[in-house]
Amino acid sequence: MFWPYLRPHRARIVGAVVALLMVAGALLTMGRGLAYLVDEGLGKQDPALLDRAVIGTAAIAVMLAVGSFLRTTLVNQIGESVLASIRSALFSHVVALSPGWFETARTGDVLARITTDTAIVQTVMTSTLSMAGRNVILLFGGLVMVVLSSPKMSLVVLIVVPMVVAPLIILGRRLRRASRIAQDRLADVSVQAEETVTAIRTVQAFGRQQLMRERFDAAVDDSLAAALSRVRLRGWMSGIVIFLVFSGISAILWIGGQDLLAGRISAGDLSSFVFYAFLVAAATGALSDLAGELQRAAGAADRIASMLTTDATLPEPAMPAQLDAESENACVFEAVNFAYAAGSSQPAISNVDLTVRRGERVALVGPSGAGKSTLFHLLLRFYDPTGGVIRLCGTDLRQLALQDIRQHIGLVPQDPALFSTTIRDNIAFGVPQASETDIIDAARKAEAHEFIMDMESGYDTLVGEKGVRLSGGQRQRIAIARAILRNPPLLLLDEATSALDARSEAAVQAALENLMRDRTSIVIAHRLATVIRADRILLLENGAVSATGTHEQLITESALYRHLADLQFATPAASPQRSSLK
Repeated sequence: MFWPYLRPHRARIVGAVVALLMVAGALLTMGRGLAYLVDEGLGKQDPALLDRAVIGTAAIAVMLAVGSFLRTTLVNQIGESVLASIRSALFSHVVALSPGWFETARTGDVLARITTDTAIVQTVMTSTLSMAGRNVILLFGGLVMVVLSSPKMSLVVLIVVPMVVAPLIILGRRLRRASRIAQDRLADVSVQAEETVTAIRTVQAFGRQQLMRERFDAAVDDSLAAALSRVRLRGWMSGIVIFLVFSGISAILWIGGQDLLAGRISAGDLSSFVFYAFLVAAATGALSDLAGELQRAAGAADRIASMLTTDATLPEPAMPAQLDAESENACVFEAVNFAYAAGSSQPAISNVDLTVRRGERVALVGPSGAGKSTLFHLLLRFYDPTGGVIRLCGTDLRQLALQDIRQHIGLVPQDPALFSTTIRDNIAFGVPQASETDIIDAARKAEAHEFIMDMESGYDTLVGEKGVRLSGGQRQRIAIARAILRNPPLLLLDEATSALDARSEAAVQAALENLMRDRTSIVIAHRLATVIRADRILLLENGAVSATGTHEQLITESALYRHLADLQFATPAASPQRSSLK
């Protein structure tokens, strides 16, 4: 799974492997150096031999130090670079997924995969993996040296090694499953925290801090239980492996001691033998401990892989058609049907036929849930219709590149999305290369320049997370300035003035008029002024267009429209009910 990200670092990987072999080779050589030191340097009481033995041991130590430095440096460089690439690829994949996928996805879980899971894999790649590789080499190299020191040890090795490997395999599989579950439960904790912090004002306004604490504590308890289950499995595996290893080493030492007493091996050989025996024991113990980390990382890697392999993107044409900006019709809906995946039993749109001509201003009205916002979503190709065809400038949306569709359309939602950066950056979000003059001009047309300049830092003012430092009317005008700067041929406007005070509403309405002038506009209408100024009004009911015409025509011909007009457009006294009509 990670090989495409490792491939660019092949040279470093080779260097790290060489350094790893250098370290392992130095340690394995040290055992024979110890035997030479004991038998030749000490046993023969020759100072010159002792000097050579000490110098050789020091040379091995230098080789070990250099190899360790290179291994640590290269492995960490590879790990950091690869995980940076994976994080970037993961985020790029997530933002390319269709909005339909996010209907069921949990934001906290997505964030946990990008942050927590990648951090676990990063730890393994920068530390655990190289340590595991070194210990594997030391284990098998040590076993070979033990057998070479005393061939009869091979019998003990043949018995001990399978007994050690078996629990590593059996418990390792269970540990991987437990690690995956533990990561899922940890993601639940992130979900609870993210949802609570995002809605903190609502939580505090309703005085439900205790309820959210209880939910968070329950998620933490579940995460703890899953983590403890993983820890118990890891403990069992470590305990069993270490017991078997040291039992085998004890048998090896007993046989080696018998050979020394019988004169079949020298004291140096026994010293070397003991050194390698404990090297094998230490390597096996370390591997049993590292296996837990590796399995935990495997669980995290599974979660990352499942995200990267999620295929929830809308198909794009291999040879996209070109938009005809001079087309007489701005957009056309032909017998369009659509149902959201989360509520597929109830269609959101049923057999809608609609044509909007270039330069026309069309208003959409209807009760909440009638399908007005769904028409916007389909026109932006957030979803494909389950039936029928949608055409933009005469071309089927499915034959156009998504980038071309969304470059052609400007959206001003009722709840504008602002980012925790400056006012300038938020206005220029759709046109990052815009000049300062163009940004200020867009702000003026959006009736935003004056309040921006009244702020201490002007256009460099930070708006806070989701624009929390700005009022509702100010946020709306920043969003309108963003759309003006982008200058889209087709404007989708979810008019948002119902929640504003009279002064802010007047300013926003003036900005909207500047935005809609001389361009095709489809407006979800909340105000009488918008309805009256529209060239046509479409009345939606239960996902279908039930009536169309001007304000005067619909007042006469449609009882539902008259009812909505009385509630929504008639008098200020009716304004508190507006929110129920969207």
